[in-house]
Amino acid sequence: MKIDLKTAKVLTSEEAQDTLLLFRNLGDDPLAIQESFRGLFPKKIAEALGELRALRRRATTKFSRGMDMFFTKEQLQQSSSEAVADYRARRYLDAGITEVWDPCCGIGSDAISMARLGIKVHLSDKEPSAVHFSEVNAKVYGAEGLDFRELDCSENPEEIGPGALYLDPSRRRGSRRIMSPEDWSPNPEKVAKLLEGRPGAGVKLSPAVYIDTLLELYPEPDEIEVISLKGEAKETMFWYGCLASGQQRRATALPAGESYAGPEHGQAEVGDFGGYFYDPDPALVHAGLLGAFAAQMKLHTLDPEIAYLTGDAAVFSPFLDTFRVLAVETLDPRKMRKVLRELEVGSMQVRKRGIAERPLTLEQRLLPKSFGSRRVTLLAARVGDRHLGVVAEQIEEA
Repeated sequence: MKIDLKTAKVLTSEEAQDTLLLFRNLGDDPLAIQESFRGLFPKKIAEALGELRALRRRATTKFSRGMDMFFTKEQLQQSSSEAVADYRARRYLDAGITEVWDPCCGIGSDAISMARLGIKVHLSDKEPSAVHFSEVNAKVYGAEGLDFRELDCSENPEEIGPGALYLDPSRRRGSRRIMSPEDWSPNPEKVAKLLEGRPGAGVKLSPAVYIDTLLELYPEPDEIEVISLKGEAKETMFWYGCLASGQQRRATALPAGESYAGPEHGQAEVGDFGGYFYDPDPALVHAGLLGAFAAQMKLHTLDPEIAYLTGDAAVFSPFLDTFRVLAVETLDPRKMRKVLRELEVGSMQVRKRGIAERPLTLEQRLLPKSFGSRRVTLLAARVGDRHLGVVAEQIEEA
């Protein structure tokens, strides 16, 4: 639900905060808790409190202080995870940046990370509740050196001061994700205006949009970085000026903090099945660095359109989930069940590339009952005209 500034201020009042604290660990029945809120506050405030309480539990996957922060559903979805924001803030610090303009601040997660490193941040947003929440969230983290303003940078770009810029265009309308960059706010044309004449800038973009599409719309960056967190691609960063590292492309895997950089290389070479199978981090794939990485690790793929890798030796990296191959079979239920029966498989995790069926559907179709106690991973993939299932066990470096 979208809330106005008046409601946002009530939510952050001492009375509302004490109520949220009281109900933090009190039961899990949301309807009963909502009724309690309605007995204490007007309906609109009670509903907002109920939603905030539920959102805070989700926020703990993004923020160490998620149970104490303030946001709407849309604002939480748009915000950078703390681990990603901390990593990016370090890039600003390492570039010698001491002052940053953040004109699409949302709930302030990026500005807070920068401020905690001693960077002065001028943050603003066109949404009054976001500005208010960012100010309260900064207090939650004890962040100082922040200057808050309500401002629409699309309409008043001249009010954004000179110097380094961090820009996170809004990619949501309510709970709906907007896929076309031309409909993001600010749009690419206005972003280009905001970038003019700056010593350095970082623009956060969606990894769901092909980099080639982004390059057609935004000024040519000095470096492109795709950042993943726990195996999920979170964002594509366009770096400009002094904030670029000198590399054309970079893939960064968090929380490991490992980066792989170089010129765009594309897909890996195609070869035959090896005794080991690899699921690469999506940051490598989205950044166009999979081919270079695979060549360096002496690995190859089975199909030029499928990003799974294979090889004859076990390779370990923060950018790879490594599997020992137990069997390979077509995704024919009768044939696959025979394999799973012989391996005494009781349960399996399904990963897939180039296969339309959902993982849960594949699991139910191929393993309708337990054949034993063994836990395996099924890596389903389209290889040429065939749909194959690689039954494997994930292994870790000793």
